[in-house]
Amino acid sequence: MRILFAVTGVGYGDATREHANIEAFLKKDPNTKIMVAGYDNSLKYFKPKFPTIEIRGYKFTEQTMKFSAMKFALSNYPLPFKWTADAIKLKKQVKEFNPDIIISDFEPVGMILSRLLKKKGVFVFAYDPQAYKICPYKNPKTNLQAKYFNTLYKSANAVIIPKLLGRKKETYKKKYHYVNPIIRTKPSELPPKDELMESLGLEREPIMVMLGGSKFGNILANKIMHFAHLFNEDFIIFGSQIEKKYRKNVKYYPFKKNVLEYMKVSKGVITLGGHLTLSETLAFKKPAMIFPIADHVEQILNAYTLEGVSHVRYNLKDLRKHIKTFLRNLDPLKKRIPKIEFNGSEQIVDIVYNMLKK
Repeated sequence: MRILFAVTGVGYGDATREHANIEAFLKKDPNTKIMVAGYDNSLKYFKPKFPTIEIRGYKFTEQTMKFSAMKFALSNYPLPFKWTADAIKLKKQVKEFNPDIIISDFEPVGMILSRLLKKKGVFVFAYDPQAYKICPYKNPKTNLQAKYFNTLYKSANAVIIPKLLGRKKETYKKKYHYVNPIIRTKPSELPPKDELMESLGLEREPIMVMLGGSKFGNILANKIMHFAHLFNEDFIIFGSQIEKKYRKNVKYYPFKKNVLEYMKVSKGVITLGGHLTLSETLAFKKPAMIFPIADHVEQILNAYTLEGVSHVRYNLKDLRKHIKTFLRNLDPLKKRIPKIEFNGSEQIVDIVYNMLKK
């Protein structure tokens, strides 16, 4: 099989999630040929691993915990023309690669190429139209994003939606498929906790702060940096784009390939509402404190899904007090985490193979 993946370059979450899916296809058939279309972080991530082509994609200028539809529109209004131009420009190169199928997270250029080359196109993305119908946190901004995603979904031959708490049903409206959560590595595949503590040079279990590769988490990271010394805890911040400041009980890494080793030894995770990180906190049985980006429809839905499992906050008001509450309730939160299967990537492989048989 030959597969073209079109992957968004905003942060690293989508790239690492699609890498897990790629590995599942390669496990099914080691002769599978992969090409990746990406930009920014996704291009940087995949370039050393697979043949890549560069596309143009979404730009986010925010450095706050709030998604601005107006800023997003102003930063991205030329994109539809760029996507079409990229697809036409890349058509010959992709045609030579001759993919059997094109898989995208929410990069429209993937579906444009699928139509140009008359290939089947699939979206793999966490936004669930059915879940949004019952979400109590709707507003005009999230409604606009939901309408956009619904329009994108209509352009695909199939839509595959990973569910944080596990698949409840296989399909609705025929082309929509639910799968279990996608993770990069299972906890059992990593060394024992004691070995990791020693190899990572940690004296005690840290609190992880997972913020992705965009600037959305800057304000949260800086606030934690400001008052971390008031807690008898070690904090390790991953992602975001902040200035490195010295704090005795805080370490900061923009990116770490072995980040899941840190998650395995952590006592809890503070994070935004990204689907991959939340999936991995569930897989590693880690209590989570979740701050979804305000007015970001996918992150709001993810956080809403986990309200009964995690400590969810929809703003940064009284942050220090709520972190204190979170730390005091780590054990009760851990007990709420249900048993879930984390074989979403394998289920995606099965869905794609069945699609190509038809």
